[in-house]
Amino acid sequence: MHHKMGGREDTFREKYMLGERAGEYAIHGGGVPVRVRGVEGIVAVVVVSGLKQQEDHQIVVEALEGLMESQPKE
Repeated sequence: MHHKMGGREDTFREKYMLGERAGEYAIHGGGVPVRVRGVEGIVAVVVVSGLKQQEDHQIVVEALEGLMESQPKE
């Protein structure tokens, strides 16, 4: 969303008509949806915040990769 909105939170608020609720949402990276094979839809979301958005996102990716590697192979 950050790139799509050009980093402008006011554009995000107006496009999605969020009004005063806009503060409940962020347009920055750091969240990754979790899907499970055989299960319909997203089952969880992992979010990291506090670093640059690319670093937040990378932490989540690396953690999920580590988790997947530790699982028994099918």
